[in-house]
Amino acid sequence: MGRPFTDRWGVPVQAANEQGVILLDEAIEALAALAGDPVAGAEEAVAADDELVLGHIYRAYLSLYGTSAQGVASARRILKRLEGAGERAGEREALHLQAARSWASGEWEAAARALERALLRNPRDLLALKVAQDLYFFLGNRLDLRDVAARVLPAWPPGEPGWGYVQGVYAFGLEENADYRQAESRARAALHHNPRDVWAVHALAHVFEMEGSQQEGVAFLSASARDWSASYFAVHNWWHRALYHLELGEIDQVSALYDGSIRGSRSTEWLDIVDAAALLWRLSLFGADVTERAGRLAADIDPLVEEPVYLFNDWHAVMAFGLAGDHARIERVIDANRRQAAGTNRAVADRAGLALLEGFSAFAAGRPGRAIDLMIDIRARANAVGGSHAQRDIIDLTLLAAAARAGRHSLADALVAERVARKPSAAAAARQLLTENARTATAGLAG
Repeated sequence: MGRPFTDRWGVPVQAANEQGVILLDEAIEALAALAGDPVAGAEEAVAADDELVLGHIYRAYLSLYGTSAQGVASARRILKRLEGAGERAGEREALHLQAARSWASGEWEAAARALERALLRNPRDLLALKVAQDLYFFLGNRLDLRDVAARVLPAWPPGEPGWGYVQGVYAFGLEENADYRQAESRARAALHHNPRDVWAVHALAHVFEMEGSQQEGVAFLSASARDWSASYFAVHNWWHRALYHLELGEIDQVSALYDGSIRGSRSTEWLDIVDAAALLWRLSLFGADVTERAGRLAADIDPLVEEPVYLFNDWHAVMAFGLAGDHARIERVIDANRRQAAGTNRAVADRAGLALLEGFSAFAAGRPGRAIDLMIDIRARANAVGGSHAQRDIIDLTLLAAAARAGRHSLADALVAERVARKPSAAAAARQLLTENARTATAGLAG
């Protein structure tokens, strides 16, 4: 039977010994900073104290972060071992257990609500804050992405342990709500506190992307790479750098980043797979021949596409399969989401997800008019599939390309005008995209 301890942020935790608590704190900090190895840290914590219920729950969370059928199955096995643990543990553990069980059962919004209740009781629960924001990211809920941090700010005064991580969390939420100046200020404050806070690096990278400050973004990520390149999140930061180069028209730089830092290791983690697929799709829109790369990526993805878990992943699988010309595999992915999606994933599929899968499938199959019809009306609710504004920008790019290929010049011009009004520095890239895809359409007619 555990007894009460206090973690390094002053929040109660039930444990049999202090060593387990110390190791769990380190593992939670690894997740907050996106540095080190949180999985190994969690394993060390429960090895030191098998009665550390929060440590086992944390292991389940980390399995669920994989957003895969295998990860869900692993989390369920861990949680099954905790049956009855909620009664013998504390209130904090009971709420986290409820959150993990909801997430593992596919009810992601219910999981976030349980974590919000945990934060009302303990606003310095860094684990609850980090997991809740990530769930809101998966859900595409930009308001709570910001406000989950705003609600606990008074509990985290400057100088307190963890203050910098909370600034980084809040910075990302501010950026996704277009408060770029405050987002930059908070992210820089977090990085001044800890240059290896990779989530804060990521928040600032998003600010540069959304404001169209590509040269600043390249300079920032180049200069800071020594602080984050060893992170398991590094591929995503390299992906951000690739986006800057793409909008600067530096296609060779983008291809080099894809072949090296982004896809050199051929990771099979969805976290890395989605970045690779999205970057190849963008390169293709800008006229690059990515067929060979797409074939290799599709082969890596094929074993991962099992029962639907997170439609955002399946959307990126459709991109890779489409670029590789594997339209039969696309249909299997779409059909699985029609028939098997459940819980939050079912709601996402019905709201926007299926139209998005079918729209990208139509574009890949050479039916740009059909792609437009499927996607033009869901743009406003496409946030339901999750991800960031930067990630979902691929929808607008694809619509613009589809309009050019379908000869719908008024729509293409309107989409370019909309894009440039929002981000003036995107003008040259938008015109390049328009020209390239109009040429593709002309070549198709000539063929």
